[in-house]
Amino acid sequence: MSSAAIPASSLRSLSAGALPRYLTLGSIVVADLFAFSAAGVFALVIRFVLHAEFSPADFLGFVPAILIFFSVFAWVGLYPGISISPIEEFRLILRSSSIGFLLLVAATVFLHTGLFASSLMFLLDWALVTVLVPLCRRFMRGWAARHWWWGIPTVIFGEAEPCMMMLKLLEGHARVGLKPVAVLLDGTGELPLDDQFHRGVRFGNLETANSVAKEFQHCYAVLAMPKSGSDRVRTAFNDYAEHFHRILIIPDLFGMRSLSVTAKDICGVLALEVDQKLTSTVPQLIKRSFDIVIAGSVALVSLPVVVLVYLAVKLTSPGPAFYSQKRIGQNEVPFQLWKFRSMVVDSEEQLKRHLEENPELRAEWERDHKLKRDPRVTAVGRILRKTSLDELPQFWNVLCGDMSLVGPRPIVESEIEKYGRVYRQYRRVVPGVTGMWQISGRNNTTYEMRTRLDDYYVRNWSVYLDIYILARTLKTIFLSEGAY
Repeated sequence: MSSAAIPASSLRSLSAGALPRYLTLGSIVVADLFAFSAAGVFALVIRFVLHAEFSPADFLGFVPAILIFFSVFAWVGLYPGISISPIEEFRLILRSSSIGFLLLVAATVFLHTGLFASSLMFLLDWALVTVLVPLCRRFMRGWAARHWWWGIPTVIFGEAEPCMMMLKLLEGHARVGLKPVAVLLDGTGELPLDDQFHRGVRFGNLETANSVAKEFQHCYAVLAMPKSGSDRVRTAFNDYAEHFHRILIIPDLFGMRSLSVTAKDICGVLALEVDQKLTSTVPQLIKRSFDIVIAGSVALVSLPVVVLVYLAVKLTSPGPAFYSQKRIGQNEVPFQLWKFRSMVVDSEEQLKRHLEENPELRAEWERDHKLKRDPRVTAVGRILRKTSLDELPQFWNVLCGDMSLVGPRPIVESEIEKYGRVYRQYRRVVPGVTGMWQISGRNNTTYEMRTRLDDYYVRNWSVYLDIYILARTLKTIFLSEGAY
């Protein structure tokens, strides 16, 4: 397909952009309204249980509260709720929810009345809002992304290769809310694609950008010209971007930090400020304190489960109940990682024999360093791996400081070579019990993807990212995603 100009008839057929914008925004508002209302009902139930007080008029007390939350959410930029990463969205939700509840508490104190006079109910309702809002938004996006009206019309223009990369990314991640409607290329040439794979997307020349922008009023644009010089990018921006409502510029900074990057004006020059939280003492102290509190609490609560698993392993297969293996820790300091034994005792000898007898298993092991149907795993071990109960002893590693609750997947020495240059990032942090790999498919992901996820975590680490990963880990464990 050649990059011919977009016909006027095609432009008219794509002009219905206002309704999807309103419906997309409305769906996010409905999700938030449901979350706020559910939190309010829960607060009333708690109040009735604790104080046996209830009146239908109490529901009216939540109307101003909901308006406050909507106002704060809009102020921090949570609407229309598109083109934002889940981690950044969670950070904004946590911040705006805290601000909203502080305003409610201030109003309660000032008026000497209100549903939030109880500190217990306040804390429970605050926690519920911070959990329900991301969940409701996620479910709403998952449902809405299957419908034609979801997404803000988005035009991608620039170089062919990065434009096609962005097109595939946005089409494969419809929940982001940027719906590609046109791809406009800088120059002429053949497009390496078939139109049937990109239904509803029109292709044309960069010179048609202004007419497309007029057809899709207040649409988004993605300027993807990372390989072009600054002069060409500035020219394209000045000549073709004036009618677009918002423009996302894709710079030539692949592999750099993508979260918590702030644009700065330095003497009239655009600069990007990167906050290197890994080098800050306070965030590291917060992370360590968080690890100790959570790991200690989980260890105490799960003690009966630990005893039952210990007995199950000991009584069903010969050998010790615990298994340890040397892993590479922060600053390349080795440590012993502990797990409940899920394999037979002579697993290494059996592995060698199985790999020698089965070339397919050997290829799988060399590629992933894991076997999907590992013959060494015991019957009880399969259950432990499916439920992640085999990793309970790692909370001892967390308390000792060898591991963190969240971090890169701890690797053995033989895996260092496979990490390549990413290993420099890996060794900067403490490995974790859970991490980006565990919430992104676990064993269903390729080894290359694992290293990329570890690299992403180290480059973008923050307390908010850790909380997000922990919340997603609960879902992964509950659904046994990628566990074997």
